[in-house]
Amino acid sequence: MLPLRLAILGFGFMGIMVLWGIYNAYIPIFLQAGRPDFAEGAGVQGFGFETATASAIMTLDNVAALFILPWIGALSDRIRTRWGRRKPFIAAGAPLAAAGFALVPLMLGGPLIAFMGAIFLTLMAMDLFRTPTIALMADITPSPQRSMANGIINLMGGVGLILAYMVGGPLFSVSAAAPFLFGAVMMLFGCGVVLAVIREPAPEAAAPGDEEPRLIASLRDVLRDRDRSALRLLAAILFWYLSVSAIEVFFTSFAVNELGVDSGQATALLGWFPVSILLCSVPGGLLGVRFGRRRIVLLGLIGFTLVMLAGDRATTVAEAKVILALAGVCWSLILVNSLPMVMDCAPPGRVGTYTGLYYLSTQSSSIIGPILAGWIIGLCGNDYRVMFHYGATVLVIAIALMSGVRRGEART
Repeated sequence: MLPLRLAILGFGFMGIMVLWGIYNAYIPIFLQAGRPDFAEGAGVQGFGFETATASAIMTLDNVAALFILPWIGALSDRIRTRWGRRKPFIAAGAPLAAAGFALVPLMLGGPLIAFMGAIFLTLMAMDLFRTPTIALMADITPSPQRSMANGIINLMGGVGLILAYMVGGPLFSVSAAAPFLFGAVMMLFGCGVVLAVIREPAPEAAAPGDEEPRLIASLRDVLRDRDRSALRLLAAILFWYLSVSAIEVFFTSFAVNELGVDSGQATALLGWFPVSILLCSVPGGLLGVRFGRRRIVLLGLIGFTLVMLAGDRATTVAEAKVILALAGVCWSLILVNSLPMVMDCAPPGRVGTYTGLYYLSTQSSSIIGPILAGWIIGLCGNDYRVMFHYGATVLVIAIALMSGVRRGEART
C-alpha cells in the first residue's frame, strides 16, 4: 500500500509543480513585455520592466520562502486538529493560491499594484502548505523507505513540470489566461486528491520536555549539537545548491555565447538536465535504500564535480547534451537522498521543523547563488565557462562538509 499512498501524495506535488512551472515560464514575460527590445513579449500585454528589475521581482518567492517555510514547518509540528497536523495547511493554502494564480493574467493592462497583489497572494498561499506537504511524506513513510518515497515524489513533480510546458505552451497561444487557469485547476485537483484520500497517522511522541517544538530552539540545537552532523548536512545542502543554481540561471547564456545557439535552442538544451533527473529519481532512491544515503549522496557529489570540470571543455551542442544528462543523473542521487537524511536527523515530533530548516538552506542558496555566480562571471570578463569552475569549487566544499556527516541514515 505504501507505493499507492506515495503516488496519491505525488499528485499533490505534481499539481504544485504544474503551477510553479507556469509561473516561472510566463511571469518574466509579463514583467518585461512592452519593452521595445523584448521580442518574446510581442503581442503580450506587460509592464516593460528592465531585465534586472524583472529578475528582482522573480526572487520574491525565494525571499518570502526563506522566512515563511521554516516557520510553517515548525508550526505544523505543533498543531493538533481533528484533520491532522499537515492537511489543514493544504486545505487553507491551495484554494487561496489557485485564486491568486488565476487572477494574475486578468490583471494585465491594469495597475501594477493589482498584478503584484495577485502574485503576492499566490506566493504567500503556496508557502503556507509547501513544507507541510513534504513533511506529510515523512509522516506516512517508514524511515527506511524515505529515499524511495522522495524519488517517487520527485518523479511526480517532474511530470508536473512536463505538463506545465507541454500543455501550458499551446494554451498560451489561445489565451494568456488559459495556462494559469490550467495550473490552478491542476493544483486544486492534486491537493484535493491528497486531502480526500491520505489519512495522517498519529504524530510521533515528542522527547520528554520537548512537547512544543519551535524553529529557533531547533536551530539552536543544530548549532550546539556536539556531533554537528545536522549542521554539516544543512551547510552542504546550501553549497551544492549554489552549483545547481549556476546551471539553472547561466547555462542558457553559456550556450548562446559559447556554443552559438539561439535562446530557444538554449532553453531546449537545458531541458536535458530535468529530464535526466526525472528518469533517475526513483533509481536514485532505491540506491539510497540499498547502499546507504550518505554513500550515494557522496557518489553523486563526486560525479557532479567531475561533470562540472568536464563542462568547461564542451564546444558542441552534442557534448553539452551529454554534460547536462550526466549532471542530471548525479543530481538525482543527491536530491532524493538528502531530504530524507535531514528528516532522519530530526528528533521525534520535529520532522516538519527540520523540513523547514532544509528549505532554509535551499532558499538561501537560491537567493545567494545567482548573485554570487553572476558577480564571479562578471569579474572574469563575462566568460560563462567560469560557471563550471565555480560550480566545481562549491561542490568540493559540499563534499568536505558531507564527509563529516555521521547521521541521517534510515532508522530501523
